[in-house]
Amino acid sequence: MVSPGLTCQGEKGTRYRLVRPLGTQIHGKRPNVWLAVDGSNDTAEYIVKRSPDDEANIGESPSHALLAFKHELEMQRLFEKSPMIRKLVDFIPDSEPGGPMMVLEAFTDSLWEARNARPFTTKEIKWIMKGVLLGIFTVHMKGLVYTGKGEVLKFCPSMSFGVVLTLTLDLKMENVALGGFDHSKPRENICELIVRLVDCGSITKPSTREVTSLTYRSPEVHFGKSWTQSTDVWSWGIILAQLLQAQVDPKSPGMYDSTSTGTLEDKTKAVRDKLAIDFDLASIPFYAEDKECAEKLPSPQPEEAYMWANDMVEKGVAGEDIQFLVGVLNPDPNARLTVPEILESGYLEC
Repeated sequence: MVSPGLTCQGEKGTRYRLVRPLGTQIHGKRPNVWLAVDGSNDTAEYIVKRSPDDEANIGESPSHALLAFKHELEMQRLFEKSPMIRKLVDFIPDSEPGGPMMVLEAFTDSLWEARNARPFTTKEIKWIMKGVLLGIFTVHMKGLVYTGKGEVLKFCPSMSFGVVLTLTLDLKMENVALGGFDHSKPRENICELIVRLVDCGSITKPSTREVTSLTYRSPEVHFGKSWTQSTDVWSWGIILAQLLQAQVDPKSPGMYDSTSTGTLEDKTKAVRDKLAIDFDLASIPFYAEDKECAEKLPSPQPEEAYMWANDMVEKGVAGEDIQFLVGVLNPDPNARLTVPEILESGYLEC
């Protein structure tokens, strides 16, 4: 039984003591993410993730949960030298109490928490968003190819074959970690603000998990179209838009942050319809010429297209930022800016 105070030893010889579970606790599910400290140094904090492979986790196959854990561990090790991905500090084997468990870097804030603490400066926004984009670029450059059904074809050069896995880079504010963020004022040296991607190794069964969180979901995913790496650019663009909005209007919800009530299906349809109107998807062949997509499209309201951009300008967002967002948030994934194009544009230089 995993509980506060449990002590276990990692492969590197360090002993860790569990302090408390993290995140929202769900009835019927034992917590699998914990705050832990070095057994000999209470000031050295870590995040410990354990395999949710016990029968107490209702609604999830133990074998599938363990497979997901093993794949996330594999992804952590794959990115162990990447400066933009949260590091795997140690591994606690299954021979230890509560094992197997990953020991990960701990950070003071998520981007979501920081956004709600105070408005960011323009320099902070560009620094953070460049860090996030470099993290995405790292994932894309690691031989991972996103296919149309939410699958990843991972090539094994030494074996001359590929293994198909389902991988979701769940890009959202909660999965961006910040270190050194000052809640009261910006740091004088922006380089002291650390940006890392976390939880990028999720694995799911085909067609059983929605790709990305509702707020950050790209239109091609919303309408059941094939999706590629460009869906990450859309999610990245929504995060940028939300930070720019919070800079001038910190009290209002961000772009597509759902404030409606109802079932998940109701919320999904509400965001999908709003997105279709905001970007006039009925006028874009990529969607309008697809029979299944066309059936989901709401009645066209061309007079409302891109009013989100007008609203942002009226609240004080700079025209340069809006122009850039329009390129990043192009609803046609084939015309959307790519990660290299964004990096080469100079927009993120601060």
